[in-house]
Amino acid sequence: MGAARGVRRGVARAARATAALLLCGLVAACVTWASDEWGDTARGQVLAQRAELNKPRPPRPWWDEGARPESGHIPAGSVLDSPSRGSSGEIAVRIERTPKKTWRALVRYRLRLRAADPLANRLRAEPERFAKVSSRLPGGYATSVALHGGARQPGYPRWCTVSQASARDSVTVTAEHRVTLTTATTTSDLTYSITSSFKDEKGELVPRVRLPGHWAWSIEVPRGWGLAVTGTPTRQRARTVEFMLGGTGKENTTSTVTASLLTAQETAFPAPDSPVPKDPPGSSPEALLSLAVLAVVVCAALAGYRTAAGGAPRPASLVPLAVAGLAVAVGALLLDSYSTNWKVLSWLWGAVLYGHDGLVAEPLPMESRTQGVLLGTVLFVLPVLTVVVTHRRRGAPCPAVVEAGVLAAPTAALVLLAWLMGGGTWTRSVVTCLVTASLAAVVVYAALRLRLCGGAARPWAVPLALATWTAAISCVVLQVLPWEFELATPFTGQWLFTGRSAGASWPLLFTLLTPWVTALLLIVVPLLPPAARTGWKGRLALVAVLVPALLPWWTTMNSTDRPATSDLFAQLAGEWPGDSLVYGVRTIAPGVQVMWCAAVAVLLAQLYATGGRKGRWGSGARRNCLALLLLAAAATVVGAPDSWLPYWTTAAALLVAWAGAHLLLPSARAERAGQLHALSGAAHARLLNSLARALLFAEGRHRFLTSSRGTLADTSLPADSWEEKWQSLRQPTAADAARETAKLKAVALGGSAGRTAWSNGVAAAAATALLTLPWTAWTAWQAEGYSGLPESVTVAGAPTCVWLAHGFTYGYLYPWLRGNTPVGKAGWLWAVMSAVQLLLLVPRLRVPQGPTALSVFLILAQSTVMALGLALYWEMRLVRRADLLWGHIRNFRRLSSLATPVSAVLVAAVAAVATVLATTWANNVTAPVETPSPSHSTTTAPPEGP
Repeated sequence: MGAARGVRRGVARAARATAALLLCGLVAACVTWASDEWGDTARGQVLAQRAELNKPRPPRPWWDEGARPESGHIPAGSVLDSPSRGSSGEIAVRIERTPKKTWRALVRYRLRLRAADPLANRLRAEPERFAKVSSRLPGGYATSVALHGGARQPGYPRWCTVSQASARDSVTVTAEHRVTLTTATTTSDLTYSITSSFKDEKGELVPRVRLPGHWAWSIEVPRGWGLAVTGTPTRQRARTVEFMLGGTGKENTTSTVTASLLTAQETAFPAPDSPVPKDPPGSSPEALLSLAVLAVVVCAALAGYRTAAGGAPRPASLVPLAVAGLAVAVGALLLDSYSTNWKVLSWLWGAVLYGHDGLVAEPLPMESRTQGVLLGTVLFVLPVLTVVVTHRRRGAPCPAVVEAGVLAAPTAALVLLAWLMGGGTWTRSVVTCLVTASLAAVVVYAALRLRLCGGAARPWAVPLALATWTAAISCVVLQVLPWEFELATPFTGQWLFTGRSAGASWPLLFTLLTPWVTALLLIVVPLLPPAARTGWKGRLALVAVLVPALLPWWTTMNSTDRPATSDLFAQLAGEWPGDSLVYGVRTIAPGVQVMWCAAVAVLLAQLYATGGRKGRWGSGARRNCLALLLLAAAATVVGAPDSWLPYWTTAAALLVAWAGAHLLLPSARAERAGQLHALSGAAHARLLNSLARALLFAEGRHRFLTSSRGTLADTSLPADSWEEKWQSLRQPTAADAARETAKLKAVALGGSAGRTAWSNGVAAAAATALLTLPWTAWTAWQAEGYSGLPESVTVAGAPTCVWLAHGFTYGYLYPWLRGNTPVGKAGWLWAVMSAVQLLLLVPRLRVPQGPTALSVFLILAQSTVMALGLALYWEMRLVRRADLLWGHIRNFRRLSSLATPVSAVLVAAVAAVATVLATTWANNVTAPVETPSPSHSTTTAPPEGP
């Protein structure tokens, strides 16, 4: 009977597993079908665009001939465009930083011509002729070549201003030209030929310019740029070079100036006499190890939220998670070693550009499919599952009708806006995507309602069907975003976005971040007090504010021929619609950054909801604080995965953060911590008064022993009287006074002083923010180049996040922390967070000639100041709660012997740090920059990246 029952159970389990596998296969088939249709449409649009470009163009009309140069052609003037005798002028080139964190070249021309110079009359009649005149000036044609970016961004001025005070005065001609340098331009050298002849773009020789009069050519670059000069300049400083050219007609030596961005060139293009460059630090296996450790630690943290039938937390073992992570890592290594189509590990490190023309041979490569699945999962599927699981844990039915509509709205808007961007050619693909997604959702719902996968899965029918529908649509649409172009004019081959496509791109951009903001509000608002809960209008207003705030507006990329949303799509979705695709882990980072911010907000909201009552924490206080510490340690990995994953120290930091959090908050202290936290304010005052009494008698005995040495020696105090006073001082305390005092101190200084956990956490976090303000202000002042607010918080503010998380945990779970006194608990806190900070600091120190010792010293000093200051503040806060003075508990007289040397060491350390920082700053401002010698050797360019 028992054997038959076991066989039936085994058969039922096998049937449920088979049904689940068939269900997953059916969903995958629907997504693949829609993905193939989507890729075929993209390929057809690329072919149609290519065929349109290959059509013969009508000739330019007669009225437009010669009005502007052809695309890519730089006009070269003739002798008629040269200034005559008696002329002079200056050409000044300046590289500067724009408010959008990009580089820009500013070129100013100033010519002084004789009143009888024929060139003055020509420029009055045709101001646009200055484009040819500029090529005849010293360094003019070379300046245009260095800055030229095509017809839409020429490297020469198209206009000039001619002024003359009187008929006899000289004529002044001025012109100004601004060019935004692209990423490709800044990563390569800008070479200006001053006194040399060379060939133009057509292969014709441009002769050396020999003009009468005195002419000056100069260049100025900002900090971070270097100048390599050949020839003898008239004047050269740290970041400026000036040539004075006279009209002697003598043969001058060839003079060139090369401007280069040192931060991008020092390691990529070494000098000829420099040693052979070594491989960059970090490797792909290390990146895979860090990713596997991150996944294991996150899964371990999530496993802590599982509860047993009675509501108690279910124990989770790290061994199965570690084995699963190791198996995935080994599989990825094998796939990377033997796969010829896609190197998986390179995806974890860098980024690769894939042009849309490649879709002709392969409609949707494996990289696009995989990246689309990842983007759809991170941006659309995980918010739905997060809301569903959170409501299920609270015992609320989810999703309700209204909430289901709210969760499905962003996905529906995604596919409809994508159809508007693509136009009528994408109608079939959009319909196929909607039909297959709906079919997959209906099948999942029917299978779960009919209990084909077991009775336990029946309540999850609606949530999983909604998640399936969301996944099927988002994973297909985000593989390749639709686009629609039109020719700018019938005479050129330039393509521009249509008005409808450019207009639909803005709401589509906002839709990408709407699911996480919606999920955040659905989870956090019910946790707030009734007075702080907003209605649907207030939530819509918050969505309208939070979504734009989370977008990467500070991106350094600039598109000239595409709308502004194109660069934002490249950050969030990994593609410039209609142009190129970007494959790499960096593409997933913006979505994960938003998810990180939402997770931190949800954890803080839960801690606020469960920590507002005196003497009680709530069931999930410890695991929420553990998750908060882990999120703080993973901030840099989330913010810049391509920079932190390729180091084994990142994996070590994550493991140390996970193990250190459990070391700080041992589960064995749960009962004692609950008792200490439950102590009321009156009980805390009584305990502290008893401690002050015990310490007072201990200090009295110490001072009596010290002062009675002389009186006993000169017999002024009889021995009987001394014994009587000594016994009177010992009588109020126990026989083992030291042990009893230590126990009393552990109880009196180990509780929450009758305050709520949330108020303690906020007070500790505020003190931590004040103590770490120097580091935070320094990093915020130097932080630049980040794409948006989430990236700046997770990368630039990562050390501050670690300190704030540990400080908040110190106050929120103070009775639970390992240690008995505020200083002892702070010591354990310092050991854990210093180890995490040092391991996360390693990728920042992998910079040529980086100040390693100074950086390590500064971060350890800041951690020490934070831990020690927080401990002393907390001790004073506990004492003041009992209406006592801090000196009643901490005897500063016993520290007097250490005050002088400790103060001297601290003053010397602070002075040394201030001297180093001031010297570094002064050197950067005043010291001349060593200009690198020009390299004539051929170097290998770095791999193409975005």
